[in-house]
Amino acid sequence: MTSPDKINRMTAKPRLNICITCKASTAESHTDPRHGQQLFDNLQERCGDADLPFDVKPVECLTNCTSGCSVALNGLGKWGYVYGNVDPESMVEDLCELASKYAESEKGIVAWRERPDALRRSVIARIPPLD
Repeated sequence: MTSPDKINRMTAKPRLNICITCKASTAESHTDPRHGQQLFDNLQERCGDADLPFDVKPVECLTNCTSGCSVALNGLGKWGYVYGNVDPESMVEDLCELASKYAESEKGIVAWRERPDALRRSVIARIPPLD
């Protein structure tokens, strides 16, 4: 018999984590709200009403401060990714598209040519799955 905890893990959506404490790499000083918070708010505004195949979670500090606004994609049994230099205005739809493709992939691997152009060169790290 399958335990309820195992069922929850099997049905859990992949997650797009957005660092809300990030500032853009081009910013000379602190902004209020921070660029990462602006990215989160813009994504919620533009993509939040849709039935997304992934969850969006605001997080504090992905420790990628030299790479501007950063996000991380992860999911059960999937490779994880950290992306940097995500523009909070111009890359929101691209980020939704990438996260959707990530969610639809079996192992979290979205081919480079299938990623939105704006995010192809923004990968900071790829992290192997736990299982």
